[in-house]
Amino acid sequence: MKQKKRTLITGVSGLLGNNLAFYFREKHDVMGLYHSHSVEIEGIQTKSVDILDLNAVQNVIRGFKPDIIVHCASITNIDFCEENKKLAEEVNVQGTRTIVQSLEKLHTQLVYISSDAVYGSNLDGPHIESEICHPDNFYSSTKLEGEKEVLTRTNSLVLRTNFFGWNIQNKHSLAEWVLSKLSFEISINGFNDVHFSSIYTFLLAKLIEESIGVGLEGIFNCASHGSMTKYEFACRIADQFGLNRDLIAPISVDNSQLTGKRTKNLVLNVHKIEKALNKRMPDMMTSIAAFHRDHKNRLPQKIQGIKYPARSKPQDFLYYGKHYVDDEDIQSVTKVLLSDNLTQGNTIATFEEALCQKVNAKYAVVFNSGTSALHAACLATGLAQGHEVITSPITFVASANCAVYCNAIPVFADIESKTYNISPDEIEKKITSKTHILIPVHFAGQSCCMEDIVRIKEKAESKFGHRLFIIEDGCHALGSIYKDTKVGSCAFSDMTVMSFHPVKHITTGEGGVVFTNDEFLAKQLKRFRSHGITGDPNDFVNLDLAFQPSEGDAPRAANPWYHEQMCLGYNYRITDIQCALGLSQLKKLDSFIPRRREIVNLYNIAFGDTPYLTVPFEDKNCLSNFHLYVLLFDFQSMGIHRARFMLDLKERGIQTQVHYLPVHLQPFYQKNYYTKRGDCPRAEAYYDKCLSIPLYPAMTNEDVERVIYEIKEMVLR
Repeated sequence: MKQKKRTLITGVSGLLGNNLAFYFREKHDVMGLYHSHSVEIEGIQTKSVDILDLNAVQNVIRGFKPDIIVHCASITNIDFCEENKKLAEEVNVQGTRTIVQSLEKLHTQLVYISSDAVYGSNLDGPHIESEICHPDNFYSSTKLEGEKEVLTRTNSLVLRTNFFGWNIQNKHSLAEWVLSKLSFEISINGFNDVHFSSIYTFLLAKLIEESIGVGLEGIFNCASHGSMTKYEFACRIADQFGLNRDLIAPISVDNSQLTGKRTKNLVLNVHKIEKALNKRMPDMMTSIAAFHRDHKNRLPQKIQGIKYPARSKPQDFLYYGKHYVDDEDIQSVTKVLLSDNLTQGNTIATFEEALCQKVNAKYAVVFNSGTSALHAACLATGLAQGHEVITSPITFVASANCAVYCNAIPVFADIESKTYNISPDEIEKKITSKTHILIPVHFAGQSCCMEDIVRIKEKAESKFGHRLFIIEDGCHALGSIYKDTKVGSCAFSDMTVMSFHPVKHITTGEGGVVFTNDEFLAKQLKRFRSHGITGDPNDFVNLDLAFQPSEGDAPRAANPWYHEQMCLGYNYRITDIQCALGLSQLKKLDSFIPRRREIVNLYNIAFGDTPYLTVPFEDKNCLSNFHLYVLLFDFQSMGIHRARFMLDLKERGIQTQVHYLPVHLQPFYQKNYYTKRGDCPRAEAYYDKCLSIPLYPAMTNEDVERVIYEIKEMVLR
């Protein structure tokens, strides 16, 4: 039996390195080297090695005795290389030099994966190997220097290429990026002035195998025959996968936000390698078709399912949600603690003003919790016994309790199947002459369909002849957008309520706010917040008690101690200490939300085509802040109870949660308002499958990868 060749692949945790390992593992004895991203691949050895450490590399080579080394390890992000030149030079040049030095006096075949970017912009493509290269950026200059290191020895092959394929890290090749964005109907840009000859990694792997087989040496362009613009490439990906190419906008690379200079003509002339291998290179459409074929055959899942080895060291417990507090937050709180006012000071008003500016509302009244904010908002509308309040069953109980506090009757309207938000059609069915308030809940951060809800409300007002109020329960939705309008602006409502609980986007420990553009409602909210008391002289009733005796023609001045209780209010006040934390946290909101959406995108890609799972749907009119990431699991088909699944994940250091048990199934509501199973069938169907998984800004990509791996491993086992 013929002995298998022994192949060593550097950068096995990267795109090409991993795809090559996957390709060669049945044909060769393969060892893969990685640095910081640990990998396990069935059928091959993997090892952590610093390629800058000559002794470590030599020890691996002496032990494994490779016939072939394919050197893929490299930092390839152009902008990162510009900003981190020392590191880029170490990895891309010194690391390559170490590999070459470790092969001194050995006859091992060395294949160096270079880049189409080494040619630069001085000459028009298609580029041929004999051209003098003029790299446009630091990345391409390091790759060219790496080539020079490799070509100091015989039996070495340099392949200048550009490729796309399936990543195991939470990164994307261009094709994966296009696929992930269009799959979720997200608009993208494609460069219509950058031409390239990219090739699918598994077709490239076969060409590498053939090049090794015939003993090629020197420099060869190894890419697709022909070229496309990156815009055209994105459109062809869309067509191949049946996605909407209208979401792709052509732009010039000159108008992008990229910092490093990009080469516009990356087209490679492949005649030299075609002649050497006596075959025509595949064109780009062949590569795209192969990419699509492997996607249908679930190759990405096979590749992405190999990445997390068992770890001996304990890992941090990952909560489903978690606050983030830094030194700036602590200093802000400490400053108030050392001041003269711990409560009822100026920090409260400053926080309210900052919140108004953040959401474009006229008034913000902060409270000691989101629940008290909801209660006060209901009171401000005059909600009372005999009134009805319509809300969602998929929410925390406070959304309904606030009606009960006012002796009103809560009514539950079923949800939409896609967004899990309250259905406008179901609201319309539930409205009666007794309806006083509609409380749509922006579940998980995604806005309800507010235009339809406003239309239904106005129709009901005309029918029944009295005013209806809309109070948005935006406790999940600070920073979310609906139809280019910020949630909290009250563009579609009388008031919007938000929460500052620790698992929310920003925290005050406990706290909440009501936004409104109505001066009367704002005044009412402030009264209900503080015992029903006012200190505004314009509101005083007992004038003789309120004002000092007049002196001549001067207007009477209010007594400095005087206040009046105008209604029954509550002690729902928040402290300056809490507001100081909130102010500091609010500055971070614009960084918190993009990070959450990055994590969501990684989850969507990983779970989008995983059996038994349904990823969240984002309506085209909404830009969610993603307070929660809720997966739907077909636990019945998986053959496991949700409780067992959650406990198993907890044992692996991952917390999950159920949001929520439908409120109409809570014993209190069943007993007092005669709600029952079957009242909201879509909410009940959602509840049977929902599970929130970890999502918070402080999660690292490694944390995200770990969650993905553990869930997939349990789902697919």
